[in-house]
Amino acid sequence: MIALVLICFQMSAQERQIIQGYCKDENGKAIENVSVYVHDSLLVSVTDEQGRFTYSLAKTGLKLRFAHMVFEPAYYTINEKDINGKNLTVRMKTKSHELLEVEITANAPHIAFDNPVMTVIDYTIREDGIYLIAYRRRNSALLHLSFDMDTLHEMPISSRYKYLNKDAFGDIYAINDYQASLVGFMELENGKKMMMNFYHSMSRKAFYDKFSGIVAAIDSVYITGRYFYFNKEMAYYCNILGSDKEPYLLHYIVDEEGSDDIWLLLHTGTRSFDNNFWVADPIYNPIYAIDNKFYLFAYTDHETIVFDAEGNELERYPLTFHEYRKWNGKMEPDRRWKQKMMMDAARKEFYTFFVTDGIYTLKRIDLKTGTVTSVMDLSGYPFAQNLRIHDGVLYFIYPTGINKRKALYQVRVE
Repeated sequence: MIALVLICFQMSAQERQIIQGYCKDENGKAIENVSVYVHDSLLVSVTDEQGRFTYSLAKTGLKLRFAHMVFEPAYYTINEKDINGKNLTVRMKTKSHELLEVEITANAPHIAFDNPVMTVIDYTIREDGIYLIAYRRRNSALLHLSFDMDTLHEMPISSRYKYLNKDAFGDIYAINDYQASLVGFMELENGKKMMMNFYHSMSRKAFYDKFSGIVAAIDSVYITGRYFYFNKEMAYYCNILGSDKEPYLLHYIVDEEGSDDIWLLLHTGTRSFDNNFWVADPIYNPIYAIDNKFYLFAYTDHETIVFDAEGNELERYPLTFHEYRKWNGKMEPDRRWKQKMMMDAARKEFYTFFVTDGIYTLKRIDLKTGTVTSVMDLSGYPFAQNLRIHDGVLYFIYPTGINKRKALYQVRVE
């Protein structure tokens, strides 16, 4: 049976000539909503949030055009090694253009951090301020900013550092292609922080092996997550800090429809080659920690579940905003929702966003009802990057329109 399934895959691949690839910017970050054309005008694919595109009628020598509002058009000619491959990466450069004058209103996005010789690469937020990597000509700097955008600390770093990661315990790491370095401070007796530096480093692989599975943490417990059955089933486990006690199951989630599709593919080979299991997207059911409680947004089960610090279930609420009801009464996922959430840790609120033609609409989640309320949209800032919220302020990265630089923007959501 396995041999027959493999033969079906091979025959389907030969007939359909599939290519799969990714669109990324100059810094290696995935670009969503890139339109892929053949013959310069026939739309054949649009990239997802991982920057991934698929074209099932590819031919050697065919020229593809990649178009995006924020990036310069890119072109690629398909060669023989691309057919049925998955390693194709298309790099796109940010457009260089001047922004038109706009009317400044009291609650319009504005540049929070801008330096005429720096471009913002990445940032993250912690209760003690904003941490930001900025590139300056041939060098880079790691900055620690207050929420008033005063520079509290600055440290020169290698330009190879492109990302900042805040783990579930609140520690911040600067990451390059080879290693992850822990950002720390020397502290005086009065608690004042002095001299920011890297105090520990490990290989990038060791960092992800150690921390990628840890998804939420409080003082005494941390939660680890694990996927099963080709990313269509997942389990969350409670782990006691400083204890040899075995982790115990917090909650198990199954995407019944997705699991059925995988089963059919594996046992009959009747499913479309485009929906094969090795490119199946993982189910999205995030968990967050606030005030010694865990909030599991179980979208697959259409409910929000609240647990205490020991993993005991406290409450359940409906969760419905991510779907809509069709004319025949069937509930369908809303494609405008991009399966992403943000937590405002300072105000203990949860947000998500919908995307229409590249425009983000920010929405606040009502935990009790499972619905959302629109609070603002980013019209004029299509495909904004790295959206985060802290204390009622939305931050994002966006090109300034000058010398291809990117700046950190902010806008109050209330």
